Amino acid sequence: MKNSNDNYEISPSYPYNNFLKLIFDFLMIFIPSLGYFFQAMKFKQTRSTKGFAKFLCFLLLIANILRCIFWLGKRFNLVLLFQSIVVIVSQIYLIHVYFQYQDELPYKSETKSLCEHIINWKETLNFHHIWNWNDEIEYYKFITFFSFFMLTFCFFEYRQKFFFEVVGTVSVACETFIELPQIKENCNTKNTDNLSGTMIFLWLVGDLFKTWYNVVYKSPMQMLVGGIVMNCEDIILNSQMIIYSENNFVGKYILRRKQTYVNLDDDKAISNSNKIDFDENKNLNGENA
Repeated sequence: MKNSNDNYEISPSYPYNNFLKLIFDFLMIFIPSLGYFFQAMKFKQTRSTKGFAKFLCFLLLIANILRCIFWLGKRFNLVLLFQSIVVIVSQIYLIHVYFQYQDELPYKSETKSLCEHIINWKETLNFHHIWNWNDEIEYYKFITFFSFFMLTFCFFEYRQKFFFEVVGTVSVACETFIELPQIKENCNTKNTDNLSGTMIFLWLVGDLFKTWYNVVYKSPMQMLVGGIVMNCEDIILNSQMIIYSENNFVGKYILRRKQTYVNLDDDKAISNSNKIDFDENKNLNGENA
């Protein structure tokens, strides 16, 4: 039976040389995060964050922090660990840009200095405002608190294999559902113009690449199952980008069809109105006669 320190970094049996392997490792680390920088550029371009589901940043950060903790107890491939670190950095940067162009604040709050923010944790741990704070600093405080809490817990439970299995499962569960908030937001707004199409496409490419990598390197089962589910969500998101966007031929065709139906309904309503007026005038003339 394997213990909690089993090493899952197994050399795959494909005929690639070391240089190609280095390229694949590099792509594996950076492709999943590259799309978030395109989304940040989209915020700067439109000067708006409308249509972006901020909660997916929360799920990504929780999932990748837990994956780093998971690695401490179950040593899977180092490339996946580095990937998680890059994802964490990209999410912090995305949150920073998000607050530069945020459309509106969710609630009113008093202005505080940096020192007051650091000392006061009441707002940070307020469950009514979790991941919906007005101030950018609160997000960094929560990330720091969660990381410190999990590392402390890990220190006392480092010999417990069950603990790390639970951490790995929760990590994959969070990562598996990161795209659901954005899918829901797209369904509500029926618009994806403020989303980066490059980011959505790179999600699909990155998750396909990640699933292949998990198979080749025999990663823990949690990661393999999560990758398959995420691929399905990627297909849904890319379909939404086609259906809801006004900047592609399918979206334009759908909007044009909708506009045609609206115009036909308006013409029909006008025709019925004119017919009613004609009948009323006819009846009125008959009565006068």
